[in-house]
Amino acid sequence: MIWLMFALIALAATAALLWPLLKKPAAAYDRAAYDLTVFQDQLKEVDREVARGVLNDAEAAAARLEIQRRILAASRTPFEPAPASPPPRRALAAIAVALAVPLLAGGIYLQVGTPDLAAAEANGGAAEIEKMVAQLAAKVAKTPNDIEAVALLARTYTRLGRFADAVTTYKQVLALEPDAFNFSSYGEAIVFGADGRVNKEAHDAFVKALSLDRSEFRSRFYLGLEHVDKQQPKDAIAVWKELTATAPADAPWREMVNEQMAGVAKEAKVETSTILPKHAIDFVAPEELALARVQASAPPMAVAIRPNAPSAPGQMSPEAAKKVEEMVAGLATRLEKSPDDYNGWLMLGRSYTVLKNYDGAKKAYDKASDLKPGDVEPKLQYMASLMTTVDPESMAALPLSVTEAAIAILKINPKQPEALYVSGLGRAKVGDKTGARTLLIQAKEAMPADSPLKADIDRRLEALK
Repeated sequence: MIWLMFALIALAATAALLWPLLKKPAAAYDRAAYDLTVFQDQLKEVDREVARGVLNDAEAAAARLEIQRRILAASRTPFEPAPASPPPRRALAAIAVALAVPLLAGGIYLQVGTPDLAAAEANGGAAEIEKMVAQLAAKVAKTPNDIEAVALLARTYTRLGRFADAVTTYKQVLALEPDAFNFSSYGEAIVFGADGRVNKEAHDAFVKALSLDRSEFRSRFYLGLEHVDKQQPKDAIAVWKELTATAPADAPWREMVNEQMAGVAKEAKVETSTILPKHAIDFVAPEELALARVQASAPPMAVAIRPNAPSAPGQMSPEAAKKVEEMVAGLATRLEKSPDDYNGWLMLGRSYTVLKNYDGAKKAYDKASDLKPGDVEPKLQYMASLMTTVDPESMAALPLSVTEAAIAILKINPKQPEALYVSGLGRAKVGDKTGARTLLIQAKEAMPADSPLKADIDRRLEALK
């Protein structure tokens, strides 16, 4: 039931986010009437889901029953006066929320049967919702590798306006499943938390999303919004023209984007008809796009050394892999001419890891280590590179290269958590339970509170008793 509860919380909070963003200036409104409109649209969406074969008759009937219950509840909501006129920027954020709404539909309507939600409504609503959010957060803390739970918590935080928590949780999501949808969701949470501004962190997330999936529409919208922030209205219009031109005819956000585009054009005193549509990613330099593709494909440290880590190269199409190879070759050539580029060598090492060229990765990381002998980062990244080839659950001993990499890191920083974890894993594999427990306990104590490795350490410590 907890999945259903949080799906419905997300839906209700999405409506709550849209409401203040779209309300008219200096006009009264009836919140109940608005909610009824939202729920009526949801009933229509159920019909569309049935037509597409996403829901069967029983699921659709259960979904309709739940929505009808919420319609009855909404009809008891009192009249609310209108607040002052909202800042123009809220219209942009409203479009962003609308962009996300269709993505929730399937997951929301597939969750049926709601006695727990009914109890939550009967017991005071907000307090019960907070309790359920806390329960989900506790579940994620115990099972941080459960992608469904972590992603649901991130979405719930976003819909409830807890954007800082959402950003932190989306980082966990990306550690588990670094795909285009999750990069876009992460960037979106950053934008909401920054009062609708697309900062560098959000920009990078959207570019990574589009490097994996050129059609990801939220990222395209936000990169258009970034052009507005930069006082580049023509570029924003070009991006949004391309976005709306390729959108489904029944996309609920299409008209809002068109209206916003017209508003930007009016303010800038330009004719939209004179501006050619241009895909958002086509404004990004090829070098930046290639780098984003590598960064999106290469697993971060915690992912690389956790159990069942995804295989980054397998996530890329042959065309994407070819582009990465071309970028890597160009980077290697450039570094021959500028061998003191520390960050360049790190990037080359990560790039070779994506391509499974572990010998090349080692040479690149060695070059970086030569430039900064006291820095553990090259050695950490090399260890993570090697761990992508290891099955932590097998009884086989760790490769000597992995063990040596961990030892080299601990010589520089005896409390480095990932190196302690790998060393503990190595001791467990050769039957040294006492040594393994000591190292794993030290690793857990040194790790950040939200590290996805903590749950795995607890599991291993329990097995070593």
